[in-house]
Amino acid sequence: MTVFLTTQYLEEADVLADRVGIIDHGHIVAEGTPDELKAQIGRPTLEAIPGDGATPESIARILEQFGEPTGGSVKGVAVRLEHGVEDLAGIVRALDAEGIKLQNLELHAPSLDDVFLAKTGRSLEGAAEEEEAEVT
Repeated sequence: MTVFLTTQYLEEADVLADRVGIIDHGHIVAEGTPDELKAQIGRPTLEAIPGDGATPESIARILEQFGEPTGGSVKGVAVRLEHGVEDLAGIVRALDAEGIKLQNLELHAPSLDDVFLAKTGRSLEGAAEEEEAEVT
């Protein structure tokens, strides 16, 4: 059985759909399972916020072994992980071996919103405003 769901809530599509198609101006710009689509646009990013006595430089030195720096963190260090989630155990062991304490360690996985942005060049929130401007 096939059920079509049209939605602008991509979190809903991520949870409910086995396959997703992203349509932009009447054309399918991406199609696949939610995981396939998210994997197409990139790997997860890890953000580490220094704890007591730790410096962003000491954290960066360790994290750069596991991926490319992204500059996406204001308070700490962020890297796009080379191998994805599989790197987490090694990262924690490496930080612990150096005695580096963290205030927070957060994994940011790509979302379907990120896929929409990558495939269409705009966010879903901006899409409605852009279409209103085109009509007037």
